[in-house]
Amino acid sequence: MNNKTNTVLAGFLCFLVLVLIVLLYLLSPISSEDEKVTFVVTEGESLTEIATNLREKGLIKSRKFFLGYLVLKNSREIYAAKYDLNKNMKLSQIVKTLKSGGTNASEITITFKEGLNMRQITDLITKETDNSYDDVMSLLNSDTYLNELINKYSFITKDIKNKSLYYPLEGYLFPDTYSFNSKSVSVKEIFNTMIDNFGKHIKKYESSIKKSGYSMHQIITMASIVELEGIDKTSRKDIAGVFYNRLKNGMTLGSDVTSYYGVKKDMTSDITQSELDDDNPYNTRLSTMAGKLPVGPICNPSIVSIEASLKPSKHDYLYFVADKNGKIYLTKSYETHNRVIEDLKNKGLWFEW
Repeated sequence: MNNKTNTVLAGFLCFLVLVLIVLLYLLSPISSEDEKVTFVVTEGESLTEIATNLREKGLIKSRKFFLGYLVLKNSREIYAAKYDLNKNMKLSQIVKTLKSGGTNASEITITFKEGLNMRQITDLITKETDNSYDDVMSLLNSDTYLNELINKYSFITKDIKNKSLYYPLEGYLFPDTYSFNSKSVSVKEIFNTMIDNFGKHIKKYESSIKKSGYSMHQIITMASIVELEGIDKTSRKDIAGVFYNRLKNGMTLGSDVTSYYGVKKDMTSDITQSELDDDNPYNTRLSTMAGKLPVGPICNPSIVSIEASLKPSKHDYLYFVADKNGKIYLTKSYETHNRVIEDLKNKGLWFEW
């Protein structure tokens, strides 16, 4: 073999090595990091458009190589759907996922956080679905629908039909992340799904609720107040203990979060003294509310708050106050309570409304 032949062979081998390196590069993941990407293929979209979108989202390294790979693997059938991809996926994994059919491309996901009230839930529904405010309120005011729920669920009673309630289902819409087929989902389906979820979570507590001396509606009402007054499991148990002590002593709960709810304002809004003293069935600052819970829940509480309401801290404190960092201070007398507030103000820890 002469030098010329050796040179050609060496060049050919170098070329093969180079091709192999390029192939391995193009087949390898964009990144080693775990970075999820939701990728949607719409009806009628061409393979070229899909390849372009994959490249723009940083999921593949070469649009042309992707198209060639599909031909080589006879994998040109990609369905319109929503796919969960990741930047650490190899090209072969991406193609395999795209051939799987994915999930419904029109599917929507809505997260209802703990402590949202019906007004906030309504805002989310109108924002994320095709439903209007009137659609939500119409269902809430449907006597037929409310009766259906009372007949279907053991944990929903005629308490929800109290005419003094602002919103009948407040407290019973379990906070969680939900998926629905499309934005055209009905309000009824959304509510039923959330109530079903509430039922699944509350089941283990039904026996404890019966033994508590309070009704399901009252426990959920207490839990909703505790949810907004506390910031964690410990503070909520302590606060629940204070509220139960006040009820037993024939005192008002004196909870500002109920006053705000009563005048349909969020805690971030300004409120006047006359509004704080407004005579409504939710305002626990009123003397007429001594020894009483408000007429119903003021938000949709978490399981943590429901547990705190069933197993409150055992103590003899009657007052509490939180500093601007959320730390709770428990006291036994009104005088000591006021001294704590004054001390917090002097230390710059008082939360000014």
